[in-house]
Amino acid sequence: MPDIGVSKRLPAPPTLSDAEMAVWAEVVNDQPASAFTATHVPLLEMYCRHVVNNRVIADEILNFDRAWISYDDGLKRYDTLLRIAERESRAASSLATRLRITRQAVDHPTTAGRAINNNLEVKKPWQMLTHEES
Repeated sequence: MPDIGVSKRLPAPPTLSDAEMAVWAEVVNDQPASAFTATHVPLLEMYCRHVVNNRVIADEILNFDRAWISYDDGLKRYDTLLRIAERESRAASSLATRLRITRQAVDHPTTAGRAINNNLEVKKPWQMLTHEES
């Protein structure tokens, strides 16, 4: 007898690497089970790849010896790494927006606004008086 009303999570395609599958699991498990369907697979797949690629490049940037910058080839390599990182970040961000997995897409505006208002205890500039003025 089939399970009625039970949603299964969208499985990762077998073409993803282990690191990409970990990103896939983070994204898919962070949303309701019904949030993603088979039509989302290509975008999710690209998103996971860009996130992992960005992490690899970030690791390269962290391990880059700053002394290499004094050489032309070193400076060019560092610049190339930074450009690749930016490109991967932009691609991942764009895909996250399209997949509606960004914070602003997930949080309901009213709820988010209410949470901000409830946590703010900041006085307005005109409400702040020095002791001398009171």
